[in-house]
Amino acid sequence: MKRATNLTKLKIFARQNKILVILASILLLGIFFGAIIGDIIKNQTVEDITSLFLNNYKNRENQPIFYAFISSLSSIFLFILATFLIGLSAWGFTLAPFMPFFRGLSIGLIQNYLYSQYGMKGILFQILVLLPGIFISSIAILLMAKEAMIISYSFSNRLIFKERSRFDREVDIKTYIIKVGYVLSIALLSVIVDSFLNFLLLRFFHFA
Repeated sequence: MKRATNLTKLKIFARQNKILVILASILLLGIFFGAIIGDIIKNQTVEDITSLFLNNYKNRENQPIFYAFISSLSSIFLFILATFLIGLSAWGFTLAPFMPFFRGLSIGLIQNYLYSQYGMKGILFQILVLLPGIFISSIAILLMAKEAMIISYSFSNRLIFKERSRFDREVDIKTYIIKVGYVLSIALLSVIVDSFLNFLLLRFFHFA
């Protein structure tokens, strides 16, 4: 009975948040493609990108926690900033879904690299050190992409049908900025979690 109730709640959530569900599916598709590409291509470019990411984590081991905080913040902030700017375009709703896809693609490439190079050690590193921060930051990116699509679609309709006033546009932008603030708070939480796990657990993982 309880399982059926949970399933019903899940269906209701999916119906009420169709855009979010679609974006989450795109993110998962990106992870899948990233893992497949990393397995098939195996060229120097892919290895350079993934090893660069890993070197960043190696450097964090001997740096203060503030270094890990800034490093983590910069990576997630770039995604959010790019998505935010896309949302201000009338045609940004067609581009915003690519941001979760690229996020998933990078996650998939990193996962493939860690598993292929370090096996079980790489999997443990993903689960214990990377996954919590990645999960929270991915929620932030999904929400940012959703809001970007909504306001961009609104701009597009206004451009085509010229149906709303300048005052309405200003209200939309103010609401958009407020929602971006909520997204940034989630992103900040992911950075704090990532920095804390780096400080706590990174000493137990040594990659050659």
